Amino acid sequence: MSSRLTFTPTATPDASRVRIARFSVLGLFALMGFSMATLMARLPSVSDALDTSTGELATLVMFGAFGALAGLLVTGWAVARFGTRLVLTWANVGVLVAYLTIVMSVEMPSRWLFALGYFCMSFSYSFINVGMNAEAAVIERHMGRAVMSQFHAAFSVGLAVGLAIGAAASQLGIAPAWHFVGAAIFMTIARILIIPAATIDGTANEDTRAASIGGPFATAKKEYRNKHVLLLGLLITAASMTEMTAGQWLALSIVQDFGGTEAIGAVVYWVFVVAMVTVRWWGAPIIAKFGRVVVLRVSASSVIIGLLIFALTPVPWLVAVAVALWGVGAALGVPILISAAADDPTHAAARVAAITSFSTVAGLLVPQIVGQLGEFFPLREALLVVAVSSTITLIFAQGVRGEGNIRLPGRRKSTVSAEAATLAADTGVSPAQARKNAPDQSNGDH
Repeated sequence: MSSRLTFTPTATPDASRVRIARFSVLGLFALMGFSMATLMARLPSVSDALDTSTGELATLVMFGAFGALAGLLVTGWAVARFGTRLVLTWANVGVLVAYLTIVMSVEMPSRWLFALGYFCMSFSYSFINVGMNAEAAVIERHMGRAVMSQFHAAFSVGLAVGLAIGAAASQLGIAPAWHFVGAAIFMTIARILIIPAATIDGTANEDTRAASIGGPFATAKKEYRNKHVLLLGLLITAASMTEMTAGQWLALSIVQDFGGTEAIGAVVYWVFVVAMVTVRWWGAPIIAKFGRVVVLRVSASSVIIGLLIFALTPVPWLVAVAVALWGVGAALGVPILISAAADDPTHAAARVAAITSFSTVAGLLVPQIVGQLGEFFPLREALLVVAVSSTITLIFAQGVRGEGNIRLPGRRKSTVSAEAATLAADTGVSPAQARKNAPDQSNGDH
């Protein structure tokens, strides 16, 4: 009873403790999505307050990518050294400080202060991301069945709620500063209450002592010389672009190119998120029925068609159709490519680390490319860069061929799950330990 009431760390939780932790980690994922959407929904107002052009805003946003990269290099080491409970607590404080810094930057206004706040926010997000995914993997192991997709669905729910509140706040004329302060206080208090319940053990783990500074770049090592891994890296760069450009530029494009209000921009981005989440919810049976290559090619085609309509349509109501197609196409690319990288259990963690590092680098470059092109072309036309990258996916989709996690009846599963491989890449856990931690799905509960 004491363990349930005080949430003291334990390596042997009962069913009630696991159930509480499961819902608490769902809350952490939802708060992460809510936090990201809060800033993205009000980005047009922030841009106006800082008096930035599209290219200048892209340069400021680059500091967020640097923050994410810096965090990625040390998160695995920090979790191994201090445990998820402390890491999540520190990161919670970091997000609060980052939001307050951004508030100050908007009120002063100060572009460099905004860049500092955005760096701190992305840096803190890296620690929250690794910490909550690590706890989700622990819960999955204790439950004995795959539930990781539910946690990522909770992130998307939080994202949708944050966008809806952002749209409402904009429509009601609430200043971004007050919106950010209110959201930051709410999220900080919520995490303070949730973190102890979400971390079943949450202390430094003997199994992760091998984790070192360097993140996926250190874990990947020689995999960068593997041609198949490089192809998967190219494909995941293209897949990541489809989602990250929408988050960064879609709402602003609605304001600049279509004359919509900030609230309408947030609603249009909400359409993108709902389309993406809906397809991800049904992703597993879709991939099982049609196969990776077909799904990847259909996804790329959907992105290309959606972006072409978005860039060229003279009819405003077609924007929603275009964004929905864009969101549908963005849904399954990254999950498919991570699964493809994890096909070989011997190299799963290193290969997942290698291809996710490509996605990290894309975060540094893609917003810059789109933003700088936005100086010379309408932003909606600059976004056609994503359609070009999706064309590469269309051509080279056969690079994801493989068994993945599909197994014949009566045959024991022989590959590490993509989620376990991703966790191994982030924290430095060996592939063998990743397989040990992966839930046994031999009962058919996929």
